[in-house]
Amino acid sequence: VFPCNARLQAFLQSIRPVDLSPDDLVLRSPRGQKIDSHNFLNRFWQPVIKALVKVGKVEKYLPQYNMRHTFVTLALENGVEDKDVAYLVGNSAIVIYQNYASKKRQLTVPEF
Repeated sequence: VFPCNARLQAFLQSIRPVDLSPDDLVLRSPRGQKIDSHNFLNRFWQPVIKALVKVGKVEKYLPQYNMRHTFVTLALENGVEDKDVAYLVGNSAIVIYQNYASKKRQLTVPEF
């Protein structure tokens, strides 16, 4: 179970198959099967990133793991607590703090 905001819920509803049952996968391969990391990398990730590099939207090829790093970083920057981010990505709050939160560079001093 992964919590979704209204925008993500709307997107998932827009791609929801008509014949969906409660036990079906949310995202399936074109043949309706589970998408494993190898197939995702070769069939989806690499072509998309290569196309983005070609049109100048991305500087260089980035591994799929970067999505996780981006999610954690954006969640922290948008005020999600480190313990909650840790829960969402399957880490401890200590790991999130040591590897992400402690690296934050946009620091501001609040008005008192």
